[in-house]
Amino acid sequence: MGTHVQEEILMDILSRLPVKSLVRFKCVSESWNTLISEPYFKKKHLNHAKNQPTFQKMLFLKWSNKDDTFHFYCSSLSLVQLVKDIPRFDCPSNFDLANGVKLYSSCDGLSLIGIWSKPDREQPSILLIWNPSTGESIILPHSKLLKQLGYNDDDDDWGSTYGLAYDSTSDDYKVLRIDISRDDNANEIMTLKSGSWRRIDKTSGKAVSCLLFGGEYLAVVHGAFHWLGILSRFCVVSFNISYEVYGEIPLPEILCSLPSTYLNRIHFDGGVSELGGMLYVWYKYDNTFSLWAMKDYGVKESWMKLFSITSIGFRDITPIYKFSDDKVLLSMRVNLTIRIVNRIISIGSFGISNRRWPLDCDDIDGVTIDEDGIAYTESLISPRVGL
Repeated sequence: MGTHVQEEILMDILSRLPVKSLVRFKCVSESWNTLISEPYFKKKHLNHAKNQPTFQKMLFLKWSNKDDTFHFYCSSLSLVQLVKDIPRFDCPSNFDLANGVKLYSSCDGLSLIGIWSKPDREQPSILLIWNPSTGESIILPHSKLLKQLGYNDDDDDWGSTYGLAYDSTSDDYKVLRIDISRDDNANEIMTLKSGSWRRIDKTSGKAVSCLLFGGEYLAVVHGAFHWLGILSRFCVVSFNISYEVYGEIPLPEILCSLPSTYLNRIHFDGGVSELGGMLYVWYKYDNTFSLWAMKDYGVKESWMKLFSITSIGFRDITPIYKFSDDKVLLSMRVNLTIRIVNRIISIGSFGISNRRWPLDCDDIDGVTIDEDGIAYTESLISPRVGL
């Protein structure tokens, strides 16, 4: 058997293994280390991982009363197990999680995370891109635009949200910052290869007003970021990752017909999500949580209501993940506490069933407070070079 054929077989076998095993196998020989470190192999491994339930994980934060700070935990979304020994950040010496941490999004195994140096501030002091499977991370540069516009760390009324996505055209990862406090297009984007922020031109000719109250996560579907906002009307605002232009997607008619007093930043409780590669919109109104799916991207008539459930007793309900059997994992915060309860909603001919997600971390000593989580795919992708 030729050497090339043997290498192809070896690559195919290794590409099916979990990251933890591959990191260990890099020490087997120099040739294995070279193979596993190659961008082509990392992409091959990622493409395989995206289609395997065992590579799907949920990263979440939990507060520890023992040391008064947050810690990261990871659960398999297929085997339902708690993993306590996931890699930590390689962060600055003065890095402190006690004042607040935000999990913004995940793309190809890379997680975008904000860290606060002071509590109760709208802007994170540090932005990190971290691969929790390998432990690699980078600190993103600070926005010069925010400084030019007068923002400082003491401002508590200047909010932003962030998203991370892969641009297949430039073979690069991009981070989008959406300003949710101003309506003057103070939005920015940066690429990992350039390592610098730049303001987004008003090429669409339309001002973008962002709602994002309660639904501050950006959904990446069909090569674009998405969020709820206002262009010519209340809609899903899109921002194409490659061409960097705004667009709009009509919402279900029933959502647009809600009272105008509800459709504003102060009162609106809803957002968009990417679940299984499709665009979803969700909202809470009149003690009811509703989830809609867009079956045919960009076609208003293809919006389909999946289910509505009572939200009495819960708040901050957010879809996190859709399983292969179409069950949906929701994160919901119990009233009067800040404990997260995850539930799986099943939809079928029999109607809707509602059961508790069997992931519970209360048995960990000193861990009492839960925070939101994000789904991610275990991968070898490095934030340092994009691959």
